[in-house]
Amino acid sequence: MFEDGDRLPAAIIGWDLFDDTGVIKVDPRDHALTPVPLGDSDDVVVGEPVAAIGSPFGNSNSLAVGVVSAVSRSIPSLTSGFSVSNAIQIDAPINHGNSGGPLLDGRGRVIGINAQIRSESGNAEGVGFAIPINSARRSMEQLISTGKVAYAYIGITTQDVTPALAREYGLAVSRGALIERVVAGKPAQRAGLRGSSKEEVFNGSTVGLGGDLIVALDGRVVKSADDVVRIVTDRLRPGQVVRVTVLRGGKGKRETISVRLAERPLDP
Repeated sequence: MFEDGDRLPAAIIGWDLFDDTGVIKVDPRDHALTPVPLGDSDDVVVGEPVAAIGSPFGNSNSLAVGVVSAVSRSIPSLTSGFSVSNAIQIDAPINHGNSGGPLLDGRGRVIGINAQIRSESGNAEGVGFAIPINSARRSMEQLISTGKVAYAYIGITTQDVTPALAREYGLAVSRGALIERVVAGKPAQRAGLRGSSKEEVFNGSTVGLGGDLIVALDGRVVKSADDVVRIVTDRLRPGQVVRVTVLRGGKGKRETISVRLAERPLDP
């Protein structure tokens, strides 16, 4: 439905279950279309003003304003077993009906697509999140060209290394990503990456120890588990061979292992 109330049929080109986005097509001869300019979500910074447009509770074309509260958040996907990386956190009110609407920067460029809210009440008294427009643009380009979206998959779960954790267990570096689990039969296992061999409880959380500690991936420094997710999701493609630099057992010498990535399944 358009602003003047006119309703037109649309064809579904495809959807991305991992980012909860999709592409539809309408005949441009049936209605005048003015595309909204897209921004660059990689340039978004904390504190910049934003405006969220949507239809909360059915009230169409409603606008809410706020600021960017955080960037590079990992949030659970609502349509798959993976997390959405690089989500934009905002304090602009997000209610049911805002999802799918644009998140605009101060110059009126779309920097995200409103997606979720975390709230105790289920209403706007919570934390809002938007899918970054660069991720949506990547999905759009693949859907238009091939009708599907393919993500790279390495087949591991990791956890953060912090300075306190490194001191407690004598890890060789104070930042990185410990491999907690290696999925059987997937690229990481085939390449020889190793998961944890024992568990400890540190500061109230279970920590898997004895596995490889990732310090670099595809030539980029890894300082957290989220770094691994972002690099694999945003920069790499299925079939690509990447170099993973690890410390064996978190304490051994550095080794670089080549891994041929697969296509991401629906669930980890």
